[in-house]
Amino acid sequence: MNIPGTDQDLRNALEDVNLPNLLMVLACITGSDEWLDARFQPAPIEAPEGSLFPDDTGRYSDAIAAEIKDAAVRIIGEVRDGKRELAPPPTQERLQRMMTFSTADEVDIGYAAMLMEEMCFSDRDDVWRAPLESAVSEGKTDGFNVLIIGAGMSGLGTAAKLKAAGINFTIIEKNPEVGGTWYENTYPDCGVDTPNHYYSFSFNRNPNWSGYFSKRDELFAYFDSCADEFDVRKHIRFNTEVVSAAYNSDTRQWEVHYRDTDGDHAASFNVVVSAVGQLNRPSRPDIEGLEDFSGDMWHSARWNHDVDLTGKRVGVIGTGCSCVQLLPKTAEAAAHTTVFQRTPHWVAPARDYYRPVEPGQLWALNHIPFYAEFHRARMILVFGDRVWPAVVADPEWEQTDISLNETNHGMREALVEFIKEGLGDKQHYVEHCVPDFPVWGKRLIVDNGWYPTLGREDVDLTTDPIVRVRPEGVETADGTVHELDVLILATGFHTNQFLWPMEIKGQSGRTLESVWGDSANAYKGVSVPDFPNLFCLYGPNTNIVHGGSIIYQVECQIHYVMQCISTMLDKSVDAIDVRAEVNDAYNERVQAISQTLAWGHPNVESWYKNSDGRVINNSPFSLQEYWAVTHDLNLEDYHLQQAGDNEAA
Repeated sequence: MNIPGTDQDLRNALEDVNLPNLLMVLACITGSDEWLDARFQPAPIEAPEGSLFPDDTGRYSDAIAAEIKDAAVRIIGEVRDGKRELAPPPTQERLQRMMTFSTADEVDIGYAAMLMEEMCFSDRDDVWRAPLESAVSEGKTDGFNVLIIGAGMSGLGTAAKLKAAGINFTIIEKNPEVGGTWYENTYPDCGVDTPNHYYSFSFNRNPNWSGYFSKRDELFAYFDSCADEFDVRKHIRFNTEVVSAAYNSDTRQWEVHYRDTDGDHAASFNVVVSAVGQLNRPSRPDIEGLEDFSGDMWHSARWNHDVDLTGKRVGVIGTGCSCVQLLPKTAEAAAHTTVFQRTPHWVAPARDYYRPVEPGQLWALNHIPFYAEFHRARMILVFGDRVWPAVVADPEWEQTDISLNETNHGMREALVEFIKEGLGDKQHYVEHCVPDFPVWGKRLIVDNGWYPTLGREDVDLTTDPIVRVRPEGVETADGTVHELDVLILATGFHTNQFLWPMEIKGQSGRTLESVWGDSANAYKGVSVPDFPNLFCLYGPNTNIVHGGSIIYQVECQIHYVMQCISTMLDKSVDAIDVRAEVNDAYNERVQAISQTLAWGHPNVESWYKNSDGRVINNSPFSLQEYWAVTHDLNLEDYHLQQAGDNEAA
């Protein structure tokens, strides 16, 4: 790492950095535990009363803060000037002690193991790399081909690992560009709800995010650059859709039919990886007369930039994340905006939502050894599993209709006050904005001015059910016809129809749709019995609600899939098929745990659940637990088939 500039440049940068992180940098550079001395102990990470945002500054005295910065200027300057060598990265045990010290909270050894990989202090790929390299050198990969469906975040991450491993692969992408949801969604203020220093691949971090919650264009640019940095763009067939895939038990390959601008085609693959995501097929509401509307109408995921909203009467159906993000700028342009709400969501205050990353922070992330690693780890700890206890039901808690435990209830009270404050003079909206389910029953929406926007004189919140859409507007159950010029459908996606609309047939000839029905499930969210060599990314029960980044979840799954592929090649296995009894037992556990979590609460009606109320979308595990669940492949969980054999060990 090149460290440019003078001591003064370094000193200036240190005014913007996180001091507990800086202490860990000094401990790493020097290899000394003197920086873990009690007098440098930071204050615990905690949220001030009435706030959801934790204070993780360490709350040092001016004297201690100055001492830390002075030492950092000296030590980092010595590295810059070639007078000091970097100590080796910490061991797992030392990292556990360092992170426990840095957060003033116990970080167990399992969490330290996970952080070692996320910080790239250890290489998670070592688990599968050696046998795969041996298979490549022996020519076992000749004629072995993998199909990845989708060139969004999941597909690009998988392609990066296959490319590095020397395995042949093809990506089929329905769009003309990479990026998936970040290519398709371009509505106003579209952005990420996870601090984006964590919303990037662990093996391809971006130190140059301009904001803490970056917007669509910057996110798309990151994934677009990944296609080139991973050197996978030439493997992508754009403007192409998979129509069907059927497993051939004789050849033990997938026969895939796909369609592009030239017509229909067919090809065979040893492995199929579904990387289609969950937010890629817009869902249009089933409302009488919807097609009769005479004005301009579009889904939020297919934003019509040709229509100027200035001076228009605009209606927005839905109050989920997309609506919350797009409403403020839409209302600023429109003459009047009407929001049609079925159920309210919890919206969390976000002090950093529009905050640019400070110049010193950018400098540190680019130039100070180990700083980016500890910054990522801190994001994981602060915005991830730190809140997990709040989503687990306390069996002794009495107010079970609206909350789960004391912490969860405290969050509820803080958010209700946030609602009241934001609505200003429209306090009559409060009853319509407070959800009847626990906090984290649905993923918290990051606020960008939602309640003050609802509080505007030219914005109405309508909670009466929609009866029908008329040519001139929307009629609600109270008999009012809301006359509109533009109607925006912020009504989400076909999230629970995994792999839809493709027809996927397993070795028994049954389709995945018929096997799953309304209750999709997969072993670890990845493997489905009777569908050998088919691996799902961001599949059933892998979505996260309590915090963190979906990229984290997907990297866990990619790691698991790479172990499966490595096993196939190393052991000359033609097919790997999860045992039905293993899958059943796993998903019984998933459902049992889900019932005790916020998103399994009976008051929650969401796309997380199927028509029977089973949670089929969300993970029942903390981030660290899911890492452990997917970290090591157990071959006893699978039928392994070789040529001439029914099963091979």
